[in-house]
Amino acid sequence: MMGYKPLNMFTAQTDELKKLIAEYPDLPIVVIVSTEVVADYDYNWWYALDISFSLGELLDCEQDVNDTKVYTDRDDFEEDLRDILCDLEEFEEATDEEFDQAVKEQLAVYEPYWRQVIQIRADV
Repeated sequence: MMGYKPLNMFTAQTDELKKLIAEYPDLPIVVIVSTEVVADYDYNWWYALDISFSLGELLDCEQDVNDTKVYTDRDDFEEDLRDILCDLEEFEEATDEEFDQAVKEQLAVYEPYWRQVIQIRADV
């Protein structure tokens, strides 16, 4: 497998949010999402009525398991990784123990890129 690099995809946005909260501590925080995210309507933006805040984890690196997915769950990531490795020719003759060891080794490669985050989850 290739080497990965961190994406740091949320550092600038986090700094901006912290600054706004510090400057305007009494204002509510709302989440507005584009219709391209939620539906195919003529409206431009939707107000997310159902918002939750929690601590969580996010895989913050380039990855070749599923590059269209943002992983926020280690079990989900491991399941997808197992599916990818299972299809590789090199593991066709592998024992369960050998395959499990390969999965464990690949998970270790990604370990430094799991970051704890404050999640804002929205539904409309």
